[in-house]
Amino acid sequence: MLKLRLILLFVLLTASALAQRSQHGMPDEKQRVEQNRRRHDRTELPREPQVQLGTAQVTGQAVRRINTSALNAVALDTRQLANTTLDLAGALAKVSGVRIRQNGGLGSGTQVNLNGFTGKHVKLFVDGVPMDGQASSFGLQNIPVTLAAQIEVYKGVVPVGLGGDALGGAINIVTRNEPGTHLDASYAYGSYQTHKAHLNLSHTFRSGLTLRLNAYGNASANNYRVLTQNVDLKTDAFDPQDRWYRRFHDHYHNEAIIVQAGVVDKPWADRLMLGVNLNHESADVQNANLMKIVFGQKHRTAEGFSPSLTYEKRNLFDRVDVRLNLRYDRTHTTNTDTATRFYNWKGESRANDRQGESGLPVIGSFVGHNLVGVAGLRFRFGSSTLTLSNTSSHFDRKTDDHSGAASQQSASAFMKRKNTKNILGLEYKYVPSAWWNAMLMGKHYLTSVRGPVLVEEVGRRPYYAERSRTVSALGVGAAGTLRLPRGWQWKVSYEHALRLPNLRELFGDGDLEDGAAGLRPERSHNVNLNVVWESRPARRHYLRVEAGSNVRYIHDYIVRTINDKGGAVSRNHGSVLGMGIDLGLHYAWQRLEVDAAYAYQRMTNRERLTPQGARSVTYGDQVPNLPFSFGNVDAAYRLWGDNVRQGRGGKAFPFALTLHYTADYVYRFFRTWRGNGAKIYIPTQFAHNAALTASWGTRYHLSLEANNLTDALLYDNYSLQKPGRNVMCKLRFAF
Repeated sequence: MLKLRLILLFVLLTASALAQRSQHGMPDEKQRVEQNRRRHDRTELPREPQVQLGTAQVTGQAVRRINTSALNAVALDTRQLANTTLDLAGALAKVSGVRIRQNGGLGSGTQVNLNGFTGKHVKLFVDGVPMDGQASSFGLQNIPVTLAAQIEVYKGVVPVGLGGDALGGAINIVTRNEPGTHLDASYAYGSYQTHKAHLNLSHTFRSGLTLRLNAYGNASANNYRVLTQNVDLKTDAFDPQDRWYRRFHDHYHNEAIIVQAGVVDKPWADRLMLGVNLNHESADVQNANLMKIVFGQKHRTAEGFSPSLTYEKRNLFDRVDVRLNLRYDRTHTTNTDTATRFYNWKGESRANDRQGESGLPVIGSFVGHNLVGVAGLRFRFGSSTLTLSNTSSHFDRKTDDHSGAASQQSASAFMKRKNTKNILGLEYKYVPSAWWNAMLMGKHYLTSVRGPVLVEEVGRRPYYAERSRTVSALGVGAAGTLRLPRGWQWKVSYEHALRLPNLRELFGDGDLEDGAAGLRPERSHNVNLNVVWESRPARRHYLRVEAGSNVRYIHDYIVRTINDKGGAVSRNHGSVLGMGIDLGLHYAWQRLEVDAAYAYQRMTNRERLTPQGARSVTYGDQVPNLPFSFGNVDAAYRLWGDNVRQGRGGKAFPFALTLHYTADYVYRFFRTWRGNGAKIYIPTQFAHNAALTASWGTRYHLSLEANNLTDALLYDNYSLQKPGRNVMCKLRFAF
């Protein structure tokens, strides 16, 4: 944190000089760059008037291009969330059909649930490049929302420009890329000794030279209370009744610095940027994947080094657009478990006759190398567009154990772990008018995996062998949209796609997650139908209603199970059928804005027989540990002023005060298969949050947030509990 503070101080000192330069010498240059950007960003659809509602620009050109495409997609403009303490995961939770699942407090593992698909099925991208292979310290749960200009969410069919192996959808984070000079700095402090800081600085010179810096840091003691079972250190028996205990070993902090330098708006390049991402995190491990299994000294660190290259040029040749992204990731993760103590939730401990709270002493060191490249060509002729995209990645990981008991580890711990992927995509889009358009696409998947595979078990002792496997397959997709008078739009899409197992499923994390290198890819048939209705019934009124339905039939579905020791492992289950709906509403009137979303997604087991050939007692059951009914409401009311729209006499109000309220709902769901006699479920949950934001002009902002106002019990994964009532205060300066 000291290094981050020094960098923040240095940048703030230099920012004032850049601000003076931008005020006196940059207006003409900014206009020129903005004109170039608009010229390059023209879409096939006609330009529609923009409507500004309070602090949120609802109908921006880039956002509208996504929302009116043939794909079942929505774009979220993050500028309206800049004054909140939300990270990218929290911002995504506002999209209909999206459910963010977090294992605990700040820095804990996060998954995205999109229309019934977990985070493993929904691929994450940053500016079109897959996030696979990056360190855990650079994740949705860490990245502040102000790092992104918008978030694109694709439900179902994914364009080939995002060359990943998504099955249920994709999320693309579009980072800020404004011309001119910009500074955005914020600091937040709140409950459980939580600190959040972020700095965004960019400057474009007259020559086209562009410099960008993003730096952020998060820290928390995460010492909130949890309701769980405690173990008696004398008898090793768990209490039959849950009681309240305070977390005592869950400190977390992370830091990241992202630097980019390059040129923009050149005859030979719209953007040519070189960048590097340095990130680090340190985390105590309080419990296993089951809350009742508690640790007192386990610890984990992770750091990442990611240089990157971005090149984009529109009309490099006549009607040909070129894009190239390269990124290398070096990640180093260390898991330390050498304590000779055994702990319970009271913080009490007793001596253990051996090292390691999990059974064996571990000082595990995991060094991963990942190289990913994305290349794309787009040919435009008349009303048609042809896009060719190729995404390649190569990952390998080396494992070392520096503890004295390394010889007691399974031989599988030190076997090679390699994974290569290549996804080639071709897409044809036909846009004859603003009223309808359609697309066809095809993908070729090629992957190779080398790692330890379980070959047999003798008693309780597993035996592994190092095996290699290659998979090659084809996928197809089609989508179309029709816009009708009076604000109606219909969308339909179909895709046969593959989802390749991710690195965590294949190789584990070396601690609480066991790898399964023998996993087969998931294969799915997906159908989506979506209806959108927009209306402006009166002046200053805006209404948008969206309804979607989907059907998924998946073979070799991958499920994650938890054993009685709190460890997790993934395996191929068989066939699963998913059917669901999601509803969304946005309403704005003068000072009021309301967003509401609800999703129902039922994923059921369609395997009639077990692997042993017996009749399955879980046939027709809902897939466990998966929310199937959830929704949220987000409302904002401007109590005073308006810091975006012009007031009377053409002058902007200098002060604005806005009240925000959000509510989240999740219906109860079973933790394990119901047919196996499951009686434990994650209960129905309601969470209420409120915030008050004060803005002086467009530069100075102060926010007060109160989360989980009713101090409700909130769970997402198994018995892992999230924080109770907490408050945050944020100061933000931007120009």
